[in-house]
Amino acid sequence: MIDTFFQLLQTSRVLFLLGLLLSLLIALEIGLRLGRHRRAVIGEKADEGANLVVGSLLGLMAFVLALNLSNATSRYEMRMNATLAEVNAIGTALMQAGAAGGEQAQTMTADLKRYLELRYEYVLAARFSGEIARLHGETTDLQNKIWADLTQRVQDSPTPATSSLMNAINNAFDASTAMRLAMEYRMPMQIIVLLMLLSVTGTAAIGYQFGLNRRRGRAPGILLACLWCVIVTQIIDIGSARIWSFRTDARVYEWALEGLGMPLRTK
Repeated sequence: MIDTFFQLLQTSRVLFLLGLLLSLLIALEIGLRLGRHRRAVIGEKADEGANLVVGSLLGLMAFVLALNLSNATSRYEMRMNATLAEVNAIGTALMQAGAAGGEQAQTMTADLKRYLELRYEYVLAARFSGEIARLHGETTDLQNKIWADLTQRVQDSPTPATSSLMNAINNAFDASTAMRLAMEYRMPMQIIVLLMLLSVTGTAAIGYQFGLNRRRGRAPGILLACLWCVIVTQIIDIGSARIWSFRTDARVYEWALEGLGMPLRTK
């Protein structure tokens, strides 16, 4: 059940938003009816306990929303920092490959350019396109080829320049691993489920408050539910790499490729 919901979450943003909105509207209606029933039972007496609980619940909702927004923003910044670190590392390796010279210099330079292109394609790849597995395979093969050429170069000429080149290429490969980790992160399902349950409970509490005070709460409640659904959906989209429409900015790869005179992939 949870796995099916998680797959649905990753494949259809609209369906998730509509499902969450329907849940909130049902919760709002239930809360309204319960509030009106409670008012009919207690008459004109004040219900201070309900006001306290609803107020506390709304405060908790605001806190959890702010916490998740902060977490989503930090995850997006982590992906952006990872792209910058990877491009800088590959660029450093490219410059040192040419400066170190040797028979392998031209081949390693060409391979590192192709490696940069592969990493650019990886960042742009859609989650269920089948491209990610292919790119992982090509990246691993190219890493092995580059390292084999580097090993031969170091054996032919164990100089400080070749040692520095080895460190630069190792840093480029490490940066790619960090980038992969950043791109594979998804908001934990437990957090998403908790956020949804809190949303439903809070909306029901708002409806209960409207019903208890004999106010017409459907219109403002529906408006609040719509806004809440949009915000929650955006938070999940920003915090999780490539599940819906929000994508990691790949402009640093484009700058590097343009600087090398290489064509850019059509998005």
